[in-house]
This record gives sequence, structure tokens and C-alpha cells, in this order.
Amino acid sequence: MMCYSKKLFEIIGYMLSSARGLVDEPQMYGPFRLVEGVSRLCSILAEEDTGYSDFFLKLKTRIDGKKYSLISDENTFIELMDDLVHDFTRKMIEM
Repeated sequence: MMCYSKKLFEIIGYMLSSARGLVDEPQMYGPFRLVEGVSRLCSILAEEDTGYSDFFLKLKTRIDGKKYSLISDENTFIELMDDLVHDFTRKMIEM
């Protein structure tokens, strides 16, 4: 199993290279890259014993199941983002 610091290091690398890439990439790549970053963070958080592991695993699964919809159907991707924000906000209120 990879240690968390290495996983976080990789996410930082992903985010930095994504930030640079966004200078020249289409506008919708920004939301995609952020959602991908959330998926990667959820992988780490799902491994933590915080009582929220199931939530983060489900969130990651939902993201990974629909994130590539951006390629063929932007509206489905936008709906995914709306649903994720709604569900995450509801979870925050429960905390």
C-alpha cells in the first residue's frame, strides 16, 4: 500500500500540471480536472477510518462512472457536478 504522503504528492503534481494545461485547453477541461482531483482525494479519504469512508468511496464511484460523459454529453457532466455539490452539501449539514 502506498503511503498517503506519496499519494498526496501525486495529486499535487496532477493539480499543478492541470493548472498549466488549462492555459491552453478548452474551458470545460477545468471542471473535469477538478472533479478528477476530487476522485483522487476520495481514494485517499476512503482508506481513512473516519466514519466517512463509505461516503467517499460512493462519491468516487459516482464521479468515475460519469466523468467521461463530458466527451459525448456536456449536459450529463454538468448534471453530475450539480448532483455532487448537492449531495456533498447535504453530507456537510449532517456532520
